[in-house]
Amino acid sequence: MIFFFGLRSTKIVEKQATIPCSHCEEKQVWFFIHQNYFHLFWIPVFPLWKSTTSVCAHCKQVLNKKEFSNALLDNYKIEVTKAKTPWWTFFLLIAFFALLVFSIILSQCS
Repeated sequence: MIFFFGLRSTKIVEKQATIPCSHCEEKQVWFFIHQNYFHLFWIPVFPLWKSTTSVCAHCKQVLNKKEFSNALLDNYKIEVTKAKTPWWTFFLLIAFFALLVFSIILSQCS
């Protein structure tokens, strides 16, 4: 039997920061927060971690969270507290527990 499983991510925050780029000094820096999750047959099972990158709209420089300037890191900390994990990343776990509860209820009725 073949199992398709792995990791995927979905964008949960896309925000423009009013901070100059460390490379070109333009104030067109965007940062993105992605929620990574484990999937089985492309159905989300459970969320794992959040990853963050920033992209300058002018020079296209891409930075990871480790490379953020202090000002961008401060904006990131504000936005990450607002970033909620999507409920559907727990889909297979929710379906499993719903099926378990449903089967318990049916066995009690018999």
